[in-house]
Formats: sequence, structure tokens, C-alpha cells
Amino acid sequence: MTIGGNPSSEIFWKPVIDKIRARLSSCKGKLLSMADRVCLLKSIICALPLFYLSFFKAPVCVCNTVKRIQAKFLWGYGHDSMKITWVTWENICNPTQVGRLGIKNIAKFNVALLAKCKYRIRLDEEGLWKEVVQSRYGSWRDMSSNRLDNRHSRWWRDLCRISDIDNQNNWFDSRVSWQLGDGKRIKQAG
Repeated sequence: MTIGGNPSSEIFWKPVIDKIRARLSSCKGKLLSMADRVCLLKSIICALPLFYLSFFKAPVCVCNTVKRIQAKFLWGYGHDSMKITWVTWENICNPTQVGRLGIKNIAKFNVALLAKCKYRIRLDEEGLWKEVVQSRYGSWRDMSSNRLDNRHSRWWRDLCRISDIDNQNNWFDSRVSWQLGDGKRIKQAG
């Protein structure tokens, strides 16, 4: 990973895209059955970009590039002729429980991983990483996208804005609930 790189540029994501492209090459696609290609797609997308996607918001152009690589590999790119795509990519990305292939949609996978990080900041009780984040940015109560400015890092801004994606205002906060406990985690006044 490039230290100090700009995660909103396509060049920052080039190593991840190159690795995915190498693993899902057309030569391998020729030799594998459809079931084998689906299995390889699932394992590659779950493993290779995991660190990048769990830390940075991927630009739309990167998500589209990865989706194109996945689709070409799945539909037999590299054969004598391009195969016909019988099903839309959105249907392929639906879960296997509804009769689809369950291949991860890279953009939604990215949002889910960032939401998990935001959730951990909210609910983890201890940890050095949480102390560092709180000393730099404040508590989870300061994660409102209204309080952001250019002093905050790109990572923090993306994490705070994760709940505003797809024009679903604050979907994250509306799904996180609190349970009343024994009072040990309540902040005392004064």
C-alpha cells in the first residue's frame, strides 16, 4: 500500500487491480468450468482487495474495472468468441439463498467493510487503535458528516459519510440500537 497516496485516484488502486487481473486471467478461464470460475471469483474477491476495501472507499471507476474483470472471467472471456451474458450482473451478485451465484458486488462489499469499522469504533470498549482514533478525531459521537472539514483525513471523512451512500440518509445509525444494561458504560455528567 502506498503511504500517503490518494485513495480517490485510480493509480492508488492499480496494484490491487493488477493482482485481480493476474489471478483472473483469460488463460485460466479457458481451462475451468463455470462452477470452477465462480469458486475462483468468490475466493479472489474475498481475499485480494480485503485490506484496501476495509480501510478506504473505492472510487466508482475502480469498482467498475473490477466488475468488468469479474464479468469477463465468468462469461468465458478468452474463448474463441465472447459468450452471451444471459443474466444481469446485479442478479449474479444476489445471494445463493435466492438462487443466484452469490458473487460479491465490490462496491457493496466496500461499504459493508467500512460500516464494520464504524461499528467497531462505536461499540468496542478497549483497544489501542480506538484510543488513537479517539485522540485524533474524538469519540464516535463526532462522526456526523456535518462536522467534517479539510483538517480530517480522507479515511475519517469516508467513514463518517458511509451512512449517506446511495441517498439513504443515515441508514447506518437507523440500524444500530442500544440496549439498556447495568449503567457501567454511561457517561456521567460533571
